[in-house]
Order: sequence, then C-alpha cells, then structure tokens
Amino acid sequence: MLPAAAHASTHDVGVTQTQSATVVPKGGLVTFTVDVKNLGTLEDEGVFVEFDSLVDHGRAADTPFQSFTTSQGTCADRSSEAYGMIYHFIVCELGPMAPGASARITAVAKVNESANFSTYLLPNAYEGGYLDGNNSNNAAGARITASVPPTVVGSKKIKVTGLPAGCATGDFTLHAVAKAKKVKKMVASFLTWNGSEGESWEKRANGKRLTAKIPVSELSNELGRFYKLKIKAKIRGTSRFLTTTVTFQPC
Repeated sequence: MLPAAAHASTHDVGVTQTQSATVVPKGGLVTFTVDVKNLGTLEDEGVFVEFDSLVDHGRAADTPFQSFTTSQGTCADRSSEAYGMIYHFIVCELGPMAPGASARITAVAKVNESANFSTYLLPNAYEGGYLDGNNSNNAAGARITASVPPTVVGSKKIKVTGLPAGCATGDFTLHAVAKAKKVKKMVASFLTWNGSEGESWEKRANGKRLTAKIPVSELSNELGRFYKLKIKAKIRGTSRFLTTTVTFQPC
C-alpha cells in the first residue's frame, strides 16, 4: 500500500495552443485554439488566462484581434497603448475548474506583422497567486510570420528573376541580367547575420549575366528580419555602376 504522501492532492492547470497557420500573407487571418485543463486533483477556484502577441524585446506587434470566444467564463480585449504602441491582448476569466475539467478559447487575429503569439496562466486572484505544482505547462506559444514578397528597387536596366513569391522558405536561385552595353562584370552581395555580428556574402560573374544561389538556409531567421541584396553591374571603361537592391525575408 502506498504511503499517504503518494496520495497528496495537487494543483495543476495546464494550457496548450494550436494555430491554423504559422506563415500567412501580410494582413492574413490566423485562428488560435487554446485549451485549458485542470490536470490536478483539486478544484481551482478561478482560472485566468492571457493571450497576447509581441515582436522582439517586448515590442508590441500590429496584430489586432478580430474575434474571440470561450466555452466557459468570459474573455475581454484588453488592448491598450503604452510607449507609443498598441499592445494587443485578451484576458479570459474562466471561473472555477474541477479536476479533469477543461475549457477552450478560440481567437482570430489579423497578422500585419510577424510576431510571437503566447498564452499564459495568470496568478489566481482568489487564492492570492499561483498554487500550481507544475509550472512547465503554464504557458504555450508559436511564431507567426507575416509573409511579404521581395521588393526590387533601383536601375530598371537590371532585370531580376527567380525570386520567391513571399518569404523565402529555403535557398533560391536568383538570375540577374544587365540590359546595357559594355557591362564588364556583375556582383551580388548582402550582409548575413549570426546573432551577434554580421559578415558579407558575395557572388561575382563576368559579363552581363549573373546566377546566384541565395543561401537562405544559412541565414539568421530572427523574427522580423529582412535582408537587402545589392546587385551591381560595372560599366567597362568607366567608374559607373548600375545598381538594384532586392529586399527579401526568410520564413
């Protein structure tokens, strides 16, 4: 027979979060499903949950909520302005939850900017704080990328093809052709990022045509990061360059 300590009652409320997509076109909608369950052996007198979105270093994300529902209790949009930004978040008061009971929160957000969407258990106001024996399941989250196609600006005499339709999911092969006379060579380059310092990547070709495999798989995929790829065509016998810049985003 097990000792009495093995039968000790426990508080343990856990949350899980799933989403309809992790990459959507900028301005697209994502549906989030948050499941909250009392995994312990004691009733929780009042369960509170926050669902929010942030970019990096606590910066607010442009991701307004379009709708939200809960199977138990009530939820309210508590979005507010601070530091010149609007922080979008929902707070749900689910009420008491018996052992084994569960509740589901569903929210739809408009993703105008890549962000981390996260769900947190909040301290229980009735009990004066957490009485949770397992803090490992008190939060859940996922990164959602607002995908945008590459932009091309600069000389119209450099034609660029092979770009991804949205954010780059992997390496891609770029083709550049200079529509000008006396082009001696072409150079493509951009600054890579390893999290603490940058280093340059470069590809050269003689003549008017350049083909380059862009090593997206080797690039830092930090949230919201974009890379500027500069393509230059050197005009023979002069110091002139034709220049085009491609800005792309990994995902």
